[in-house]
Amino acid sequence: MPDDKGISLTRAGFRAAVAEIEAYAADSPDRTPAFLLPTRYLPRRRRSPLPELSGAPPADAGVRLGLAQAVRCMTDGSLTAVALARQCLEAVSRRDRELNAFVHVLPPDRWLAQAEALDQERRAGKVRGPLHGIPISVKDVIAVAGMPYTASSRVLAGNIAPVDAPAVAKLRRAGAIITGKTQTHEFALGVTTPQSRNPWDGARDPGGSSGGSAISVVTGMSLGSLGTDTRASTRVPAALCGVVGLKPTFGLAPAQGIINLSWSLDHLGLLASGVEDAATLLNVVAGPGRDRDYTRHLRRDLAGLRVAVPAAALDGADPEVLRAFNDAIQALVHQGVNIETIGAPDAQDFSRCNSMGLVVSRCEAANYHQSLWQSLRRDFNTDPSLYTRPVFEQLEEAARVPAVVYLQAQRYREEFRQRMRELLGRNDALLMPTCRVPAPKSDDVERFFLVLSMNCIPWSFIGFPAISVPCGVTAAGLPVGAQLVAGPLEDARLLSLAAGLERGLAG
Repeated sequence: MPDDKGISLTRAGFRAAVAEIEAYAADSPDRTPAFLLPTRYLPRRRRSPLPELSGAPPADAGVRLGLAQAVRCMTDGSLTAVALARQCLEAVSRRDRELNAFVHVLPPDRWLAQAEALDQERRAGKVRGPLHGIPISVKDVIAVAGMPYTASSRVLAGNIAPVDAPAVAKLRRAGAIITGKTQTHEFALGVTTPQSRNPWDGARDPGGSSGGSAISVVTGMSLGSLGTDTRASTRVPAALCGVVGLKPTFGLAPAQGIINLSWSLDHLGLLASGVEDAATLLNVVAGPGRDRDYTRHLRRDLAGLRVAVPAAALDGADPEVLRAFNDAIQALVHQGVNIETIGAPDAQDFSRCNSMGLVVSRCEAANYHQSLWQSLRRDFNTDPSLYTRPVFEQLEEAARVPAVVYLQAQRYREEFRQRMRELLGRNDALLMPTCRVPAPKSDDVERFFLVLSMNCIPWSFIGFPAISVPCGVTAAGLPVGAQLVAGPLEDARLLSLAAGLERGLAG
């Protein structure tokens, strides 16, 4: 779709981002930037543990069967892996042709055979782990042995992964059934999934790039999904489809075995029906030496915690989004959380992070794609038709970005990270709408190239943990998400607050 200057909205948006970086006044040149500092070297801020809530947790009350609920049902014998597999297969049969969630689905006979084998193991007293018999889908940028590994692109048509990515291997060891590969925006280079449809309104986009993963969870085709999040790719589809989307602290979950978008921003993402489900998945995929049971933090008393709402995160938000978001604020206030509206990060920070995160990620992507085409023994520029137009335009524009612009963005990145660490030293979390608008029409998605990710990109840009929790629907019945953000390695506290928000919204 061209603008009034005759160039596409994708190219125009990219060039505007570059111009914003060029206009940024760099900080003092005598400061050594540290934008690739591994999070394992960041000091973990000491906080007092939150007290447990009194009383028993409420009974599960969702229409969809959640992952944690299914685990409990299989443990008490009221559900089998085979019965669960049949439910998911029925959902695939009924909805996938319409919504296009999957690139590839595990054949039903193999799916049911794996489920039967796991049921036999359970009857024999062997339980592999916390996901024994649970169907999990995987985004098609993550390697699953013997399944397509194409990033939803013709460039890699026919490519099959020889081995599992480390995170997938962990899921299998925990007993999960890997049910198939889900659709993504081509090479994950977008916050939409244009080839798929939103389950709440088929004329609208499900968000991206992990759109197929979100669709598979909200429709019951799977009970959880592995996605990725480089700028916003887990949280945006979670918000637009009405599921939970968790982006852990950078490096907490392994990002190896993933078709690279941006090596300094790529995160593994987790999508599930509820916060407990996401925490259960994090228990399985988190790296060694971390908190190994995030679910134990979900019943904490939140009274006295400080949560800040950046005023700039509400700028230009759809009134229906703001209405639902206010319900999220009240849900936390009623549990004794202190909510304060603050001026940081400001509108310029959100805009700069969006521009600079776009340019950093696309420059790193362009470098990866040059290497990819060299490995294929072909010239990147000889057959651009293998890419969709917006993706090729992003890569082509990124290849022209001067190194000084890329490094300018990296310097701002570290300066912003330091400011946000100080801000989250004074607050337990930040709260804002995940997306400022509901799901856009599918035939108008290019206009939302930089809009949907505005509230999400700052936190993947600096590697802080963030989670999107459903907080209501618009008058048109479209989901709205509320995003919580915590400091680095504060994933447990983030999940405590997310679980409290979920409880409060449930009444």
